Amino acid sequence: MREYKIWVINTLSITVLILVVIAVFNFCVDPYGYYRFSTGMFNYQKSKFSDPYQFKAYQLKEDDPEAIVLGTSRAMRLNPPRIRALSGETAYNLGLSGSSPYIELKYLEYAIKVDKNLKTVYLGLDFEVFDKKYLNHASFDERRLRSSFYLQDMFLTLLSSTTMKESLHVLQDNIRRTTQYTENRYLPDGSFDETLNFPKDNNRSTLQMISTTFSLSTASMDDINKVREICDQNHLKLYVYISPVHAILLETFWQSNLWGEYENWKRKLVEIMPVWDFSGYHEISMSSLQNHENYNNLSHFSKKVGDFILFRMLNKETDKVPNYFGVLLTKDNIEHHLEELRIDRNQWPDRDKNMYEIMPDNN
Repeated sequence: MREYKIWVINTLSITVLILVVIAVFNFCVDPYGYYRFSTGMFNYQKSKFSDPYQFKAYQLKEDDPEAIVLGTSRAMRLNPPRIRALSGETAYNLGLSGSSPYIELKYLEYAIKVDKNLKTVYLGLDFEVFDKKYLNHASFDERRLRSSFYLQDMFLTLLSSTTMKESLHVLQDNIRRTTQYTENRYLPDGSFDETLNFPKDNNRSTLQMISTTFSLSTASMDDINKVREICDQNHLKLYVYISPVHAILLETFWQSNLWGEYENWKRKLVEIMPVWDFSGYHEISMSSLQNHENYNNLSHFSKKVGDFILFRMLNKETDKVPNYFGVLLTKDNIEHHLEELRIDRNQWPDRDKNMYEIMPDNN
């Protein structure tokens, strides 16, 4: 019996030791960027399978920022250092690829729960995600947001065999200076890393994914209204804006007979609250995709344009912003603004001699 007890104790001790070693190894390599343990040497590049829905929830809690950015991957172009420089508030970008109004509502509720310093919310809106057919992203796990500590995430990032495999891949890529398994997509502040190179066929793929039908989701509009109500109840400043999508995407709405839906969406938004509109046919949205100055790719504007958005909304350094860029929409001016956009569209055919000429992957 005594020998059996010793065997059990030794077995348990060895098992615990192995688990601790695995956990420490995965913590130090930090393949998903969850714990921000980065030396700049063996683990600077992170796994391509990093899940922002997971690690951003954790990092938000650790940072306790005074301002957050919500929205889709387009919102990740709003730069937290710029927000701090303009407003004096620390910021974290909670933008999530494939996000939806419901997801943004839930992450806001979570932020209020875990971040006692929160004062300001920046919310980016995109027409496409208000479609009834638009589904919540597969990575969205609402259970993660119900408490400040989600044990499953800790297990998955420290003790799972998948994480162990990714840690080895991350080590391999960083030591060899290769990118077979890794990439730099997110900065520590949650914003997009503009050094990332998109695949050559990215723009064409974006066009192919755009839906040619649309039906406005009343549930999504209700979620946006709840965001406004929650911000009011918690005395949070709320800046809401419509993303400056490229004119090519606007033209797909027009050619697909969705322009009426697009305008109606904006009308519904201003019934909830004033909204900054940076979309339209203007020099920025009609600019070439060749040099990436205004757009990282067809679907995403650049951080330079993101700065313009912040300058305009915060009314700081507005001399740097083109006069035509950014209109605060209200119930009083919405119809005039929509009429102006229709007039502005007349500029597009002259600029678009051949749409594919301004798409790098078609040259």
